[in-house]
Amino acid sequence: MGCTEENKTVLGTYVLREEANVWWKNVKQRLGLEGVAIVWEI
Repeated sequence: MGCTEENKTVLGTYVLREEANVWWKNVKQRLGLEGVAIVWEI
């Protein structure tokens, strides 16, 4: 299947956005309603 670079970029962006949305939905469920501060420090 031949795709233009623009189409590949659009599809890649969509896929990553959807995966990020699923990840965030799961994180919010695990944190619960009280919430927890999320930090990026290790």
